[in-house]
Amino acid sequence: MKKIIKFSLVLVVALITMNVHAGTVDFTLVVKKEQGKLVTFALDKMNKVDLSIYDADGKIVHSEKVTSRKIINRTYDLKALPEGTYYLEAESEMKIAKYKISVVGDTATLSDTAVSEIYKPVFGEKAGLISLSILNLDKSSVDIKIYDDEQNEVYASDKLMNQNISKFFDIKNIKSEKYIFEITYADKTFTKTFPN
Repeated sequence: MKKIIKFSLVLVVALITMNVHAGTVDFTLVVKKEQGKLVTFALDKMNKVDLSIYDADGKIVHSEKVTSRKIINRTYDLKALPEGTYYLEAESEMKIAKYKISVVGDTATLSDTAVSEIYKPVFGEKAGLISLSILNLDKSSVDIKIYDDEQNEVYASDKLMNQNISKFFDIKNIKSEKYIFEITYADKTFTKTFPN
């Protein structure tokens, strides 16, 4: 009977975590207008986003945090940028999307199709049981590590390459004040700390 109850709890946590991914509408970028080196775009279906522009070497050119109760509209004047390839990165609570900007002569062009989309890991917690769900669209290598409050590694996963990754961790019987989860994939590292 205990096993059935425990399995039911794990199943409920898994379904809730998967529902968070499925129930959240992702933002979409729509290029509104391009005129010379002015680029105008809108992000809908979201309230808060971090916007950054990087050059081809990954050096940040511009960044801002934007909040709005409606559609987010932005116009960037890119006349100060020399010719080349740049990337607009839009980061929400659920994902990071990167869009290509081409600056050639007196024109700038922003692609409305993402070059890459990375969905952030989703965590759930209930009575010392931590659930982790990752939507890994490009099936890149995923590393999961857990550290205790003294930065000792207490768990390291094998390389995971599945599109949908679900893991459960029972931390209630381990002696540490907090646990730091570090998840790395698609050249990004995400961390989340849980008290014990």
